Amino acid sequence: MPAHTPTILATSMGLNRARDLWQPGPVFDYACELARPAGTPKLCVVATASGDQRDTLDHFETAFADQPVELSHLALFDKPNVDDVAAHLHSQDVIWVDRGSLVNLLAVWRAHRLDAVLRDCWEAGVVLAGESAGSLCWFVGGTTDSFGPVQAVTDGLGLLPYANTVHYADRREQFQQLIRDVTLPAGYATDAGAGLHFEGTELVAAISDRKNAGAYWVERQADGSVRETALDIKRLKRS
Repeated sequence: MPAHTPTILATSMGLNRARDLWQPGPVFDYACELARPAGTPKLCVVATASGDQRDTLDHFETAFADQPVELSHLALFDKPNVDDVAAHLHSQDVIWVDRGSLVNLLAVWRAHRLDAVLRDCWEAGVVLAGESAGSLCWFVGGTTDSFGPVQAVTDGLGLLPYANTVHYADRREQFQQLIRDVTLPAGYATDAGAGLHFEGTELVAAISDRKNAGAYWVERQADGSVRETALDIKRLKRS
């Protein structure tokens, strides 16, 4: 039973990494509910952005060891860990893309033609979700520190026809300037702990897993100024 409509959760949240043993945040429950699984939810972690580091994957496995989730991962370094990548991803309820280098993620995905596979999964009702680079990738562009200094990236997957930025408290001025000079189109921004829920290409909810985490719509006005609008936030709680 796939999601009712193509669904994306673009977030600045995910695992709580503040403890030695990482713990799943409430966004995972939220994602699985949207996926409407027929049984135990199937969640696939994609850690391309961090080079499929074994340490990261181990942390995910430990975090979900006692959760009612069937966890798997897709690794692409140094070769795919599953025989049929497309079939594996299509069999999932939720695909979770972890944080890291957005630019490296996009390059590797395109080399493996994963961009087309993920679009097909999205259209079929598999919930696409992720944190940081796993948020930015779904949009036409945004900001990235993949090269060191934060700068614009304009070749995202484009499933969502907007710009996006994470770490907004640190990138507010730059993101607004990129929209002001039309390097990026109007778009959405999230603070740490906030996320965006899209059905099709329409935002249906802004969510958070902590106090004071905001989400924003940022657009260029006819006179060249930029307007930031704070979005109403739905606070998630761990079930």
